Amino acid sequence: MGSRELASISPLHLKGEQGYYRLWTPFLSCCRAKMTCKDVLVFPVQFGENLELYFEDDEEALECDSLRKENCICQQVFRNINSQVLVVRSDSNVGVFESAADQEVKCGSGMLFTIHYYSETGIPETGPAVAFSVQAGSKTYCMYCTNESGKRMVRFREGEPPKNVEDKIIDIVFIQKLFTPGDSMSFKFESLLMPGYFLAFAEEDSLMKLILKSCESGDEVDETMKIHFYA
Repeated sequence: MGSRELASISPLHLKGEQGYYRLWTPFLSCCRAKMTCKDVLVFPVQFGENLELYFEDDEEALECDSLRKENCICQQVFRNINSQVLVVRSDSNVGVFESAADQEVKCGSGMLFTIHYYSETGIPETGPAVAFSVQAGSKTYCMYCTNESGKRMVRFREGEPPKNVEDKIIDIVFIQKLFTPGDSMSFKFESLLMPGYFLAFAEEDSLMKLILKSCESGDEVDETMKIHFYA
């Protein structure tokens, strides 16, 4: 069988101790398998209940689906529909939209964001997977989603987004989507951890804060979710 024929084979999804993996016939090759085209890992398999096909996990040879960083866009300024700039302070773990003059937007101001783009595996192709970081003072902070006392929120913690994102840290990942079809300059960002929740802004405690907002319909037009970024 030639390589072109192999490429056309669809994978079967198998259940193992660590999750689901892919089976390519006639060889067994797992997603993110650490192998070359010359080395094929083969594992003993058996049928279990309900005709599920099981195989013995090899933790060093197998990795579950993950996101791998592809590229970054640096020094991006985020604005809402009121032309306010998203700011993160070194003494706070929240993002706030404020009016800012151009000369205030500089390195370490908490206003210049880096957008980290990840290649996806196992995620619906609705838009690129991204994470956000920002430098405030001398430290770098990463945006993430959390649930505090039953309320879903956006927060910032110290550190850079990792090169590879596993299931346990998908709280930093958002799916970037066009805000409206045909508008390539404005976007909305849906939490991967909390589907149906988007980055938005709302007034809280006399501040225009960055929040997570529920959107029952992905096609719903909510101007508070509209974000424009530029260098």
